[in-house]
Amino acid sequence: MPLTTNQRTDLIRCYHQAGNSLTGGLRQYRREKKLKKGPCCVSAFKNLLGKFQAHGSVLNLKSSGRPSVNDVEVAEVLETAKELSKENVHNVNSAREVARRLSKPYSTVTKILRKTLKLYPYHLKRVHELLPQDTDTRLDFALKCLAEIDTSPLWLPNIFWTDEAHFHLHGGVNTRCEFTHLIFTVFV
Repeated sequence: MPLTTNQRTDLIRCYHQAGNSLTGGLRQYRREKKLKKGPCCVSAFKNLLGKFQAHGSVLNLKSSGRPSVNDVEVAEVLETAKELSKENVHNVNSAREVARRLSKPYSTVTKILRKTLKLYPYHLKRVHELLPQDTDTRLDFALKCLAEIDTSPLWLPNIFWTDEAHFHLHGGVNTRCEFTHLIFTVFV
C-alpha cells in the first residue's frame, strides 16, 4: 500500500531524529505510531530517503509522457461538437471539423470523444424500406426457420447469409445488384 504524504514526512523526520539511521528512524516511527510492523520495509524507506535527498520533496514527481487531457479541453470539444451538429441539417458532425475549429490535433479530439465522452463514430447506411406488407413475409420466413431448426439443429450454422450489397469504409454502398432482398444458401 502506498504511503501517504504525512507518513512520508514523519518517516523523514524520524530518520533525522534517530541520527540519520534507517532502522533507527523506522523503529522510532513505529514506536510513535504504536505499530508492531510497517508502514514499509527498510529498502522502501531507503528509496524514499534517496528521493527526498535528490529532489527535496517526498511527493511523487510528475510522470513523464504525454499530459492527460484536462476538463476545459473536454468541455470545448463537447461544446464545439454540439454547435456543429446544430448547424448541420442531418444533426451530424465530424471529429476532423471539430479539430479544425479548435486548432487541436485530430488524435486529441478523437481521444476525448471516444475515451472521455464515450462517443463513437458511425456511418450512415442505405437500407431498403420496410413496407407494411413485408411483415407477413418476414413472419412466415421466421416461422419456417424455427421449424427447420427444430427438425435439424445443424441447419442454421450451414447458412451463408448475405444482403447482396457491398459497404465500403468511405461510406459508399454498391447497390448495383438488382437482387437486394435477403437470400440464403444452404451448404451441405
